[in-house]
Amino acid sequence: MRVDVLGKVLLCAVLAAGLPAAAAENSGDYGANLSRIYFAHQRLLALREACDQALPAQAKASEKAYAAWQARHKALLNELDVRLTLMIRRNSKDEKEYMRNVGKYEGSILEYRTEHRGQILAQPRDGMEQVCADFRNYLTGSGSDFHKDYADELRELRKRKLPK
Repeated sequence: MRVDVLGKVLLCAVLAAGLPAAAAENSGDYGANLSRIYFAHQRLLALREACDQALPAQAKASEKAYAAWQARHKALLNELDVRLTLMIRRNSKDEKEYMRNVGKYEGSILEYRTEHRGQILAQPRDGMEQVCADFRNYLTGSGSDFHKDYADELRELRKRKLPK
């Protein structure tokens, strides 16, 4: 699994922008924290997609469970998207480069999710029903709180205030 892909991609963008080493290191920490949370969400999406593909009759139940989780995390997911967009913008010299970088990052994110979904679907099918039931239970249970699970990363991210 490549959990740190976004952090590496973002760090490469910082280095390519010609920023001093100290700034790149700090951005790498920021990028690593952002990627840990962002890719945790992508893994949830990949699992949901894999469950929907493997067990289409249960897709409505998965959608309902994910919608409940998403509603609880709506503000956080929006914040992560804003932080990612701002990081890409900061590391782009102009609008043209920004648009190119957005495409690169979105492509990397989609590639990660597709690979993760493929790994899930490559597992033996006999346990898939239980995996998907566990997934739905996780989404609707109290243990699926990204605010708690990623408290350290969020604390570090939020040291960098978002513009209003």
